Amino acid sequence: MGKTILIRHTESGREIALMEDRRLLFFAQDTGGGIAAEQVYLGKVDRIVKGMEAAFVKLGGEVIGFLPFSECRDRPHSGDRLIVQVKKPPVGEKAAYLTADIALAGRYALLTPLTPRVAVSKKIEDEAERKALSELAARHAPEGMGLVMRTESAGAEEEAVAADVAALAAAWREILAKREGLTEPCLLKGREDALIRLLRDEHGEIEEILTDRPEEINSVNLPIRACPNPFDLYSVPSKLEKSMNRKVWLDCGGYLIIDKTEAMTVVDVNSGKFTGNKTGTENTFLKLNLEAAKEIARLLRLRNIGGIIIIDFVDMQTEDSRAAVREAMEEALRDDPVKAVVHGFTSLGLVEMTRKKG
Repeated sequence: MGKTILIRHTESGREIALMEDRRLLFFAQDTGGGIAAEQVYLGKVDRIVKGMEAAFVKLGGEVIGFLPFSECRDRPHSGDRLIVQVKKPPVGEKAAYLTADIALAGRYALLTPLTPRVAVSKKIEDEAERKALSELAARHAPEGMGLVMRTESAGAEEEAVAADVAALAAAWREILAKREGLTEPCLLKGREDALIRLLRDEHGEIEEILTDRPEEINSVNLPIRACPNPFDLYSVPSKLEKSMNRKVWLDCGGYLIIDKTEAMTVVDVNSGKFTGNKTGTENTFLKLNLEAAKEIARLLRLRNIGGIIIIDFVDMQTEDSRAAVREAMEEALRDDPVKAVVHGFTSLGLVEMTRKKG
């Protein structure tokens, strides 16, 4: 079943939700301001910390970012001006994590203007397809720059890919032009708004857009339907509230406990009211864990959880059951536009995974 984008406007800004079969997959508020992933800044090195092999970089005002030397081509010095990009926004007391290896994302490709390389998304597994895309990238990569072909590039027309790359190259030229003459740290390129990112990441999966202001949406090749209260039609507020709680109930009667710390996020799966059937304890727990895996993948995206994630599924006794849960987790994460890797079960029976913050 296709997906539907819902858009409503409030006094604080525009709100966007993505629904699939009445399940809430994504929610965002376009209110402007703040530090976000993908933003590009003209930064100024505030100080070097040799013991940490890193620099702290001013991004403007009192905002400071953390730039490891491993994210730079050349080791910076105090007072240097350099273009940096936010990889991870600030969390708690942690500063924004920066990189000097800029990457500009389009629908089909990722442009790396400072790193001449050609690569293909690991999600594309067919070897013939990977070879064809690698050759396509080599043909269209701007001189001295690199291209990473995204999942959406599989099966795309070469003309569409070429246009996408040309737009990314133009965006980079605009960044360089904007930098000229500037001396103080400032934002050079903001993050694309949530609607553009959704249309980019979910291309081909969206059936229609429901919005209270259809006149404000332009250049979108999708059915757009006017709806005075699209969020109420799909009960988005109540679904969002339930999904953001520390305790989230599963349809089967089990529940999840989600605790987030600065170091990691821990998810505990509990049987709750779920009693299963007469097929035995192992099958009962497997059924619970399979549903939990699908729900956890949804919540990671919806809550934009990144970094290290530890999942304590209900104990299972067989390797086949654990393999089935890992496979279900990987399958549920397949549609996540943000890179997520399931590293498997630890010696303590916990699932360890990582997800890039969106």
